[in-house]
Amino acid sequence: MATLHDYVKIDKSRFSDMVKAYFLWKELNSLIKNSHTRGINFPEIISESLLCYALDYKLNRGTGGDAYDEGNNKVIECKATSNFDKDTSSFSPNEEFDRLYFLRLYQRDDELYIYDTEYDSEKLKLVQVSKKQTLGDQQKQGRRPRFSIIKQIIEKDNIQPIAKIDLRKEKVIRLK
Repeated sequence: MATLHDYVKIDKSRFSDMVKAYFLWKELNSLIKNSHTRGINFPEIISESLLCYALDYKLNRGTGGDAYDEGNNKVIECKATSNFDKDTSSFSPNEEFDRLYFLRLYQRDDELYIYDTEYDSEKLKLVQVSKKQTLGDQQKQGRRPRFSIIKQIIEKDNIQPIAKIDLRKEKVIRLK
């Protein structure tokens, strides 16, 4: 469990640093993809920090979630994809959180869309990850279930983004 000193406020300066880090990652990813089929995953520290700035959460550098919603005393989990059209997310067998957010990067326009799935770790256990098993079934077996949040949650539940970060302008735009 995280302690208070594990939480970091993402202020404007840290936000700007993460935007710079995003563009450095994008350049490195592009160079690597020129000669290899796979690029570099979108770094969690960038996506989690951007989420925290956009929604005024504290970044969790300890254990037990990626962020903390101090106003509502909620543990936040964040998953992200740098491929706008598809994703594969995984969850550890003992994942516990109060709210799952999904971040979807549209690299062409350098826009990051934030989705509040309204799922907690208990609701997530009901997601079907194979023909015969739910995420919860696989977690009980000590496995790290993998599935598409876009297909299994966002599209299935018709969830719209609540915010967008225009990375070129370093601006958060509330959509809901």
